[in-house]
Amino acid sequence: MSSNSQHSHDTVSWVRGKCIGRGSFGTVSIGVSKPDGRVFAVKSVDQAACLPGQLEALENEIRILRSLSSPNVVSYLCDDVSCEPGNGSATSFRNLHLEYLPGGTAVDAEVDETTLRSRVWCVVAALRDVHSKGIVHCDVKGKNVLVGPAINQAKLADFGSAIILSEDTCTARITPRGSPLWMAPEVINGKYQGPESDVWSLGCTVIEMVTGKPAWEDRGLEMLARIGVSDGLPRFPSRLSETGRDFLDKCLRRDPKERWSCDQLLQHPFLASLSPNGVAADSSPRCVLDWPNSEFGDQNDDVEDDEDDEEYEVSATNRIGKLATMGGTNWESDGWTVVRNYSGGGSSCEEEGTSGGEYLDCGGVKLEIESFSGGGSVERGVNYCGWCAVGASGSKREYMAVERVEIRATDRQSLSNLCRSRLLLFLYYLGIFLNKLRILFICYILYISLSWHGACC
Repeated sequence: MSSNSQHSHDTVSWVRGKCIGRGSFGTVSIGVSKPDGRVFAVKSVDQAACLPGQLEALENEIRILRSLSSPNVVSYLCDDVSCEPGNGSATSFRNLHLEYLPGGTAVDAEVDETTLRSRVWCVVAALRDVHSKGIVHCDVKGKNVLVGPAINQAKLADFGSAIILSEDTCTARITPRGSPLWMAPEVINGKYQGPESDVWSLGCTVIEMVTGKPAWEDRGLEMLARIGVSDGLPRFPSRLSETGRDFLDKCLRRDPKERWSCDQLLQHPFLASLSPNGVAADSSPRCVLDWPNSEFGDQNDDVEDDEDDEEYEVSATNRIGKLATMGGTNWESDGWTVVRNYSGGGSSCEEEGTSGGEYLDCGGVKLEIESFSGGGSVERGVNYCGWCAVGASGSKREYMAVERVEIRATDRQSLSNLCRSRLLLFLYYLGIFLNKLRILFICYILYISLSWHGACC
């Protein structure tokens, strides 16, 4: 598939799969190339039935992404127009073809600080590349940071709100773009929106990546007034290291002139030890055959050696054993995968802010469950969407975001063995108890007999 723009009026070269995201921008679906089976994401807008601004936002994103080339930005593949069958008539869609990242967003699950630092490095590097082209993203937030190809990598997505800096944008009063809770004070006040504003949003996003929720509470106009007028700052997460909190301090300065640039942030001790070579690079799936499934098995398990399997089985047994003890287990240090669980809110897929999240299953719709057989195999759980948020009324809906969790068959086998052994132990002590009870009963009968015999004499 060409990397240049292609305007076709059919889908002869590719097939549209299921919808995996929906928002104010339109929809995102899985696309599969017919010639080579390559998998990609398709962001689409119905040209006849779209809402005001949707088509303009998509065209703006196409124009911006064509001019960008960064390993830390979701890749533009091509764009086209497709005519597809609908309800009794054909529907014309404007499509943007993008790199597909199946890892969800950077706020779907809690990670350790090492992984957090790697992902933040990727976002800062992406913003550095974007700003060097005179472009401001305008909507940096956790939902627009996609994870992949590796778990410690991330890419910046959703440029529907992005602007190209000009002399006018630097001097004239601006119309705020982006999601309100991530906006910088100068943006809320309508004064200026530039690279410094993205850095403020970056700071809010880092807090969101740590806590799983926006840096500011959603209190409507009251909170916007606090961000824009007061001297207040978001609360820095206590679990973040001192170096991490200092990094946030460099991002979240109310005077945009005092904020560090992306080049400076990459030299901050929080990120300075990282480099492009220090972030592992796995291949993003390019073909449907690259996805592990029950028919083809898990490629990662094929290369595991027996020693790793034995170590994992011992680890699984120990973890389950701790669960069965009175003392329980330490969820923070015993190697358990932490997931974020917020109360679910409806099935709406309307997106918060001016531009939508990408490549998500919305409204609590599950991804396919991939189960594998055999010893030490992996059974992958479900992955729900991130912020499925605002409708026309602007009221926020809560969400559920569950990281894809791996449960090994050895865990289940260990649990079975543990239950069996505990049952045998219970029966053993029950036998001892019953035996003692029988002896006591015999002694009681003898006592009654002797008492009766003495009375008779």
